[in-house]
Amino acid sequence: MKKVLLGTTLLSTLFLFSSSANASYLNGNSYAAEATRHATAKKTVRVYKVTTGKYEANNHYTFYGYLHKGSSVKRSSYLMSTGGWVIKSSHKYYHNKRTFFLVAKGNWYYK
Repeated sequence: MKKVLLGTTLLSTLFLFSSSANASYLNGNSYAAEATRHATAKKTVRVYKVTTGKYEANNHYTFYGYLHKGSSVKRSSYLMSTGGWVIKSSHKYYHNKRTFFLVAKGNWYYK
């Protein structure tokens, strides 16, 4: 009986801790980790810097600049629910735990 009670207590404690992970905001590094495919821009497009919010609907978009024709970046492998393609590069389009960069929908890159 003690083993069953102890097992039930451990399982309920594990469930309590696993379900109570309540982050204060989304992580920009998680979004940027999706950018694994090489892309070369075939036209100049607008780039937006996204600051993460507590929910995806609370993400804040600001115009950052342009990705010029011929530029090479890494992009996400599919169109993200954030409304575009997540991009990153080693020098200009960085990411951290609060920010990542996004290019709006469209046919802007070579595969």
